[in-house]
Amino acid sequence: MYKFAAQHKLRFPSVRGDLMVEQLFDLPLKAASGFDLDTVARTINNEIKDRGEESFVEDTSDNVEKQELEVALELIKDVIKTKQEAAAAVKAAAHKREERRKILDALSAKKDQQLTAASIEELEQKLAALEA
Repeated sequence: MYKFAAQHKLRFPSVRGDLMVEQLFDLPLKAASGFDLDTVARTINNEIKDRGEESFVEDTSDNVEKQELEVALELIKDVIKTKQEAAAAVKAAAHKREERRKILDALSAKKDQQLTAASIEELEQKLAALEA
């Protein structure tokens, strides 16, 4: 699909002009300005719909323009999926870091609790062992 895009020099319509495949990865998924992947995908999808239904009688397999639009839509869907997966991975990593921090805090609190629960003799022994 990416090879097809390179060979046919596919461009993707946006509010700021046509974009190349590699520029799609720089766009956000959604933006208030309309300069985003969702808007580009919707535009391409609308162009495909405007082409009308396929004929079951006429041979439309040589319709290069429609094929280019369909490949463009599949490419944009792939870029969207890739960016969504990357965002989910970042979110999962942040969640994992937060859980690790909470566990370390709880472990520290348990150790402090265990230390304060020790008897005076045990505390004096631990202190003497540290000073030796």
